[in-house]
Formats: sequence, structure tokens, C-alpha cells
Amino acid sequence: MSAFASLFGKETLIGLDIGSAYMKAVQVEPSKGRVKVARAAQHKTPADAVRDGIVVDKAAVGDALRQMLKTAGISATGAVTAVSGPTVTVRHIKLPKMPEAALKKSARYEASKYLSANVEDSAIEFDILGPCPDAEDQMNVMLVAAPREMVESRVAAVEMAGLEAVGVDVESFALQRALVDCNVGAFSDGGMRALVDMGAAHTEVTILNGTAFALTRSIPIAGDSFTNVFKSQLRCSAEEAEQHKAAADLLLLLDGSGTAEELEGARLLQPMLDELLREIRRSIHYYQSQLPEGSERAALQEIILSGGTAQMRGIPEYMKARLGTEVVRGNAFSNPFFETHAESAGFLQEQHPRLMIGLGLAAKDALPATAAPAPAAVAVAAPVLA
Repeated sequence: MSAFASLFGKETLIGLDIGSAYMKAVQVEPSKGRVKVARAAQHKTPADAVRDGIVVDKAAVGDALRQMLKTAGISATGAVTAVSGPTVTVRHIKLPKMPEAALKKSARYEASKYLSANVEDSAIEFDILGPCPDAEDQMNVMLVAAPREMVESRVAAVEMAGLEAVGVDVESFALQRALVDCNVGAFSDGGMRALVDMGAAHTEVTILNGTAFALTRSIPIAGDSFTNVFKSQLRCSAEEAEQHKAAADLLLLLDGSGTAEELEGARLLQPMLDELLREIRRSIHYYQSQLPEGSERAALQEIILSGGTAQMRGIPEYMKARLGTEVVRGNAFSNPFFETHAESAGFLQEQHPRLMIGLGLAAKDALPATAAPAPAAVAVAAPVLA
């Protein structure tokens, strides 16, 4: 199997989001023009089994995946998973017009102009988006690259769980698929939004114009950073630090209420959180600086949060106050396109920030007809690693 390949025409039975802290699985089924979320599950990732996006203990992760699926009653033969992080490259580039076959032959040469890593150690894919409006002899292309070790380690872990590794996607594409491409009516105004996925190891910022992907950037400040604040400041165990993080209420920083003990946790987190917000603001400002002067798309309309760290108490309100823009937790399960079972609705609503990427992976082949991408969008036609 090649390092990257299109998944069109292949059946994806479940989406597997393998994080450094938690593994999540989502299974969907077609249901009268909609998608039924048949089952979903999550399980703690074995300690130190995933580092820098690479599954270093494939056997442990494979066993844990198998046990998670068994416990949740998920029966599957194949899965698609995803990669993300600072070593994953996703960017728009311009190349001379050429047939797709010619592009494949020159892929590594063209990619070497944009990658700092050795192209021989990278899984690389291009997707032709269309001609450049301002240059007849050039075309817009999406370049996607990831460390080959990262891709192959995830494939191996999935196979050790007894599943066929159907493919490896990009997390930012999967997130967009779940939140945007399955609900295009809510994003058809062409407004600029930021999807901010707050995981354990890093925070991924993806900028969209309406339904069109613009850029993604990884920030190495996330849940583990906040846990380490409590570990170092309170000299406590990782388990105790997680408890302190879960108890901290960031709303207290805005209204000053609460006891001294309650305020302490929020105040310990504040410097690290403010640093993360500065990096998010920098990512947004960078994109805005690339737009034509006076562009109507330059104003950020909304930030949509996902990921386990987005479950921290008061984080949308705190971010809204500091960044001066609307901030919400994204919840694809509130979209009528996704049908949920009554018995699982409570779990899905409680854990929805963690499940968005898994849902996007599972729903890859179930997009509604209205999700066909605009010329500049890559939501459906995005390159997919395999």
C-alpha cells in the first residue's frame, strides 16, 4: 500500500482517533439521507505509547484498541485514522499546469521546495484544486506531507487491533468534515472562522473561509501543558494534577468570585493559557495579513473549539473575553444530519468535544450532496494518506 492514496470508493467502517491521552472510535451507518451514529467509544491510551504523534508501542495500542471496540460492542473490519502535529505539513501552493500523472512523478522534487524534513522520510500527496485565476499557466495545489514513521506506526497499530487500515487522513480535514461539510448551510456566508482543536499534546488551529479550508497550524501548548503546570507548582502526581485541572474554573478569572482555593487553580493556569491565546491570535493575524487590503473576509466571525482540553470549565467564556470574538464548543451531534440513538445520546453530548475527529473520519463516505466543495475548498477532495 502506498504512503498516501485516495479513499474514494472504499468503505470506511469506523473512524479511529488515536491521541496521546485518549483513543476514540466512532461508527456510522447511512439512514434515509442522513447518517446514524451507531456506536462511539473512548479509552485511555496506554502510558507513553504515543509520542510526538508516533505510535511507539504498537502492540499496546493495538491491544487497547481491540479491548475498547469489544467493550463498546463495535464490530468492524476496517478503519481510517489520522495524523496531526507540527511535523505534518498542509499548505496551498502554485505549480505549473501539468497532468496529474506528471505531478505524481515529480511529487518529491516539488515537495522538497516546501519541506524542512527529508522527503525520503516523508509520506507526500498532492491534490489539484484547479487553475489559478490570476495565472493561466499555473494551478492551485494542496500539498500534504507527514513523517513516514508517523503514518506507518498508526497503520501498524490499527492492524494489530485486527482491522484493515483503510487509510490515514489529516485531523484538520476530518474535523472540518464533521463540523462544516455536514452542515454547509450554517457556514455558507463565506465568513472567516477558526476551528481550534485542543488535544493533549498540541492545539491545532484551522482557518476557514465559509466552507473553504485556508490553512492549519499546530501550537505545542495543550492539555499536557496545563497538567504540567499543576505538577510543577503543586508538586503533585500526574493523576492529582489532572484532577486539579478538571476542577479549575476559568470563569472565576473574569468575575473574581469563588474562594481563594478555587481561584488558585484558575490563576495557576492563566499564564500558560494566555500564551496559547497569543499563539492563536498570531495564527489568525498571519492569515489576515495575507488577504487583500479591505477584504470582506478579513474579520474573524467565530472560534469553534473541540478536543478534550476544550472541556475545561469556562474556557469558551475566557477565550471570548480575551480574544474579543465569539467562542463556542463545536457539537456536530446537534446537527440533524447526524441521527443518534436515545441510549447513546447522553454519552455523545457529554463527550462531543473529544469525538469530533473520529466522527469526521467515520463520515468520510457519507457526506450530504450539499457538501460538494467550492473551487477553493478541499473538504471532500483533500489528499488522504494511506
